[in-house]
Amino acid sequence: MQTRTLGDTSVFPIGLGCMPMSGRRMLDHRDRAIETIHTALDAGVNLLDTANIYAPDAEHFGHNEQLVAEAVRTYSGLRPLIATKGGITREPGEIWGRAGRRDALMSAAIASAKRLEVDIIDLYYLHRADPAVRYDEQIKGLVAVKEAGLAQRIGVSNVDAAMLQRALEVAGGPADDGIVAVQNERSPRYRADSDLLDICTQEGIAYLPWSPLTGAELFAEHAAMRGVSPQRLTLAWLLGQSPVVIPIPGSTRPQTILDSIEAVQLSISVDEGAALSALPFQEQSLYPDSEPKPPL
Repeated sequence: MQTRTLGDTSVFPIGLGCMPMSGRRMLDHRDRAIETIHTALDAGVNLLDTANIYAPDAEHFGHNEQLVAEAVRTYSGLRPLIATKGGITREPGEIWGRAGRRDALMSAAIASAKRLEVDIIDLYYLHRADPAVRYDEQIKGLVAVKEAGLAQRIGVSNVDAAMLQRALEVAGGPADDGIVAVQNERSPRYRADSDLLDICTQEGIAYLPWSPLTGAELFAEHAAMRGVSPQRLTLAWLLGQSPVVIPIPGSTRPQTILDSIEAVQLSISVDEGAALSALPFQEQSLYPDSEPKPPL
């Protein structure tokens, strides 16, 4: 089986993003969501991505983590690696905020571990930076989560190259048992952090694109020529950008995650990859950060 490196372990080249399973339209389809996760695991996927804020509303905070926990508990095969995140708050009335201080990250990690039904979280990310706290202090808080035995591995999400460099200065990289993963937006629609991807490649840091299928329709013509779905071609294109890339496409149906998994078997030539990368893309994020960046 093909694998890619994630810190001290290896995972299937494609993970499963579980966020869509907690959309309001999926609340009446919990069985289908769990079936989708089990289908992915049966097909070789061994990385599930979630976060404490993934929920239909603030009243259901933690919904996705609990869903993932149920799916893993009821699965008869090998246990997958579960990644979750903390650092964003969500209050009734859909009031969003940030909580990047050490005590807040510790409390969030403890709550996530309980919802995930684990003693130690496999991979824990700082979800987004808190503008009210120096970034190096937030990374120290993330390290504290690991040192407290709440997380086996740590990573950062929604960062630029300067933020990643600062995180590496504070926590170290994979060789130091520090930052082992970055989760950023990358897709046919948006790919504005090539400098950061270069750093990840050089340092051996896993790069996990979120919402990787956004804009897949831009590749429709090329996909038709290959006789595959635009989504499958998109994931193959992402996999070809660097050996550290591990896309985490979302899915709410078994059929769609199986199609995504087939991207691992789809080869793309250098010329085809260059042609796809040359297609126009947008500079605006799918979910622009509503807060300014903190001092580093």
